[in-house]
Amino acid sequence: MLLNHLDIQFRYPLEGFPTELTLTARVTWNTIQHCYLLSDIRLPGSAGSPVIPAIQLRRQCDKWVHPDSNRASVLTESAGAAIEAAEAGKLAHLNDSCPQLGFYLDKAMETAKADFGNIQLFNPSYRSLTIVTQRGFKPDFLSHFNVVTAADQSACGLALRTGEPCVIPDVSQSHSYAPHRHIAEKAGYRSVISTPVVAGNRFIGMLSTHSSQPHWQWNLREQQEIASDLGLCLEGRLP
Repeated sequence: MLLNHLDIQFRYPLEGFPTELTLTARVTWNTIQHCYLLSDIRLPGSAGSPVIPAIQLRRQCDKWVHPDSNRASVLTESAGAAIEAAEAGKLAHLNDSCPQLGFYLDKAMETAKADFGNIQLFNPSYRSLTIVTQRGFKPDFLSHFNVVTAADQSACGLALRTGEPCVIPDVSQSHSYAPHRHIAEKAGYRSVISTPVVAGNRFIGMLSTHSSQPHWQWNLREQQEIASDLGLCLEGRLP
């Protein structure tokens, strides 16, 4: 979830109506259950009661499912597609308005001779991180790390919890990284460093670079310098 909440519109064939309805909904992220919450589902412009009670859904592999059953439905697939489109639109706007994101990520990867990388922004409302730009990753990775909190055992989750850079030289040998090993293997990386992006007293996000090979010689100082420059660049551009 990128920044606070999303407002979406989606098509849904409601029982008793001859054609599909266009519905609107407010989307927020449930940090405890790690799923999206759709609330205030109603007809556009309607001031009446919601048409459908609030529901939860999450992205699982290539489907949008109900968390309680892990089954997809017309509602989850339609609403999920609208969520993807809304988040993609926010990301595109952010990257267009702040092209320096890509510049600093490329610089960090080049400096570290990394094969992959991403920048996450911190959402203070949910105390979570969301990827806003990346290099080299495919949908499975991006879906898996769509929202990361300080409770997560990934490098960025650990760095968020401590406020200090986190280096994992070999994810296949890291006990704490076990829940993410299958994603790392599929994505093709073995090592990662996550560096907090801070400006003054404000925590802004996370800069992470990944290597396809075990990497024991990350240059922490260089990554911190780039993260510091990125923080200064972003400080005045974010709400």
